[in-house]
Order: sequence, then C-alpha cells, then structure tokens
Amino acid sequence: MTSFVLNSRVVQTDQPPGTVLLDFIRLSSGLTGTKEACREGECGACTVLLGCPGSQGLVYRAVASCLLPLGDVQGCHVVTVEGLSEGPLTLVQEMILEHSASQCGFCTPGIVMSLTGFCLASTDFSFQEALDALDGNLCRCTGYVAIRDAARALCERLEGVESDRAVRVATLVELGVLPEGFLEAPSLVGQLQTPEAATTPEGGPPVLVAGGTDLFVQRPEQLREARLEFLSRRRDLDFIRLEDGVLRVGGAVTLESFRLSEVVGRVFPTLRDDLLLHSSTILRNRATLTGNLVNASPVGDVTIMLLALDATLEICTPEGQDRRVRLSEFYRGYKQFDLAPGELITEIRIPQPAPGTRFNFEKVSNREILDIAAVSTAMRLVLAPDGTIEDLRLSAGGVAPVPLFVTGLEPFRGRKPEGETVGLLARHVVEAVSPISDIRGSATYKKLLLGQLVRAHFSAEVLS
Repeated sequence: MTSFVLNSRVVQTDQPPGTVLLDFIRLSSGLTGTKEACREGECGACTVLLGCPGSQGLVYRAVASCLLPLGDVQGCHVVTVEGLSEGPLTLVQEMILEHSASQCGFCTPGIVMSLTGFCLASTDFSFQEALDALDGNLCRCTGYVAIRDAARALCERLEGVESDRAVRVATLVELGVLPEGFLEAPSLVGQLQTPEAATTPEGGPPVLVAGGTDLFVQRPEQLREARLEFLSRRRDLDFIRLEDGVLRVGGAVTLESFRLSEVVGRVFPTLRDDLLLHSSTILRNRATLTGNLVNASPVGDVTIMLLALDATLEICTPEGQDRRVRLSEFYRGYKQFDLAPGELITEIRIPQPAPGTRFNFEKVSNREILDIAAVSTAMRLVLAPDGTIEDLRLSAGGVAPVPLFVTGLEPFRGRKPEGETVGLLARHVVEAVSPISDIRGSATYKKLLLGQLVRAHFSAEVLS
C-alpha cells in the first residue's frame, strides 16, 4: 500500500508504485484541475505541489505529476489546484484574475501551482525568482505579458514579508496564499508510516529511480509494473558539503537543491545561472545530478559542466565496497559507461577551485531553456600570477557519441589566453570532434559553432 495526503485527506492505494501520479489524480481521484498534455514535463499543465518531510517540517516543491511515480509520494503531502480552493480565491489566484492572466484556462492551474510553489520556496520573493519558477509553464494563448504582470504584482504584495522558512507556511496562510488546511498537513503526514524505501514485491533486481524525469518519459508503461527502488528515500545520499578542499554531493541531490545551495554558490557562483539552462523548475526539483550522468546523453548539460570541473564519482558495488572513477574516464561509448549492474553512484566529488580559476559554460539551443543543446562546452581555466595559462580543462557536448572531455591541451600551458593562442585552441578542439548531422544542425555547422563557443570562453567578461 502507498499512503500519502492528497490535499486535505489521507489516501491509501494498492495501485503499483510505478503508476504515474497524474493518472491517479485524474482517473482515480477525479481531480481534473490537474491537466494532461505533453506527459514529458515540457508544458507545466500537470504541475502539483509535493511536500516532503524535512528537518523543519514539510518542504514543498512544484513538480510535474506526469513524471512522478506514485510510490515516491509515500509519506508526503500532494496538493492539486483543488487543494487551494477550500475557501476564497488565494492571493495567487486573485493576482491572475486581476491582471487577466488566464485566457482559455487550460494552463492556468499549472501556473497557479508554480507561483504558489514560488511563494513556498523563494528566498526573498523577487520578481526574477517568480519568473524562474514559471519557466516550465507554457501558454499557447500567448498570455505571457499578463502572466508576468500577475507575478510582479504578487511579488509586490509579498515585499517585506517574513522569509523565515520555519514559519513560512503559517505566514502564507495568514496572507491568504495558502488555505488553512496546510496547517493540518504535518499532523496528517505524521500519522502515515513512511518506509525507508518504497518498492514493489520481491522478484528480480529493482529499477533504481532518482528523479524519474528521463525514465518516465522513455518507458512509463514498463515501469508501471516494475519493481522500483526510490533513491529519494536514501537520506544518506542527500547531502552537499565542502570538506578538505572537495565539494561532496550526494547521489540523490536534485539539480535545484544543488543550484540553490549556499555552499555551491560560494564555490561555483556562476552555476546558479548556468543550471537554469538545463531544464525548468518543475523538472529541476526532481532531476538529480547523478541521473544526468547515467543518462549518458552526449548533450547532458550537467555532465559537460562536471567534466570540465574534474569531477570524480564514488561508486558502491553490490557487495558494499566503494570505488572511484574520474568522470573523464566514465564513458566508454554511446550510452555506455563504467557502471556494472547493481552498482550505484553514491557521491560526486568536485575539487575546490584554486585561486585564479575561471569557469564558464556555453550552450546554444533553439530555445534558451527546456531544450537540448545543439552544441555546448564548458571550460575550467587556472591563470598563473603572470596571467598565463597554468591549467586548462575543456569539455564539449553534441559533437561526439559521448560527453566529450577534450585532451591534448598541455601545449597551451604557459601561454597568454588571448589572440593567436585562443585561435589555435579553438582549431585544436574543432579538429578533435566528430559531430553528426541531425535535426539540431549539420556536422559542419556544429564544428563552426563549437569553435565560436570556445572563443567565447575567453571573452573579457569571463577572464575578468
């Protein structure tokens, strides 16, 4: 049985843990305010709030219910748009109404949930954070100006509001952002029995599910009846800490937790914006760094970044032994990597950058966000006190069968990162790749683009 709180009631179901939450909400619970559209996490129409137990009570995040397996909401609070409608319109709904931010109305429930998630998760209720929270919500009626106006008005109403996370829910209830039912949710969740890992009955090795944002796009029907093990239940894999000059990131850490981490912000300040290019908030709230790595996509944004940052993977074998593999040696061919059946990436280790280090990520895609790169590249550059290149690492995506770590850069050490040196480096990188022509561009175009992006790594802004 899977037990969780759906809006204001406790739910118990014997449906397979691999059932997509969207189907349970609409077909089994009759809550049709949550819309079905793309089933790939691309449109935001199915957005709900997921409140998971944390050290300070329930922690709420907006997520795409079309990619969320039912078993992974065990012991949690799931909120649909109906769960916000226990009384008068909420403040978010009022702002949408006042600014005519709803047209046909199909996308409106998802927008309401994303903006409500912003109110629950934001650090300072800034307009930019509100826009970031909406980055996964599409509106085919092209009502974005009105939606932005509603978001801006919401931020203005929240300006100066107490931002302490410990009292956030109570504050938002008082302001009319949340209904009073949210105050009772922790008590209801506390009555549920939450196992360490939710799985289907015994029989064969389990399928490991982290965020599920890729797995449940590719094969939702097969996973519905499969035996699943949810890594979100592994508290030992949920950590980010800096120790002895190494940034250590647990295997269950989500992209959004990593992006917003205070520790990560101090060590790699540019990643906060770089990771916005990866996907939308409703996906980053579920997708994990390790999931991006084992997806093994040649254009995986996180993989390209971590290659340039010289990441190492801590891998646990089925026998409980640990081994380490440098990410630059992890990929062996298209969708092939150094991970045996039963092995699990438990930790990503990233060296703290030395003084004089510059990091830069470049990506070109048809859309700024929510799109796969035509070509991407990342650079870690260490400058000596005299301004010459002391160390250089480059990676590239979309130009090889694997996420590519560029080798042969030793001759560029000791040279000034300018003029002829940059031109020779760009030529070296372009000659090292073997792209194919596809829907994102011809092989010739990709080579030309990669050369330009390598040059962009050495712009005055990056080197300053």
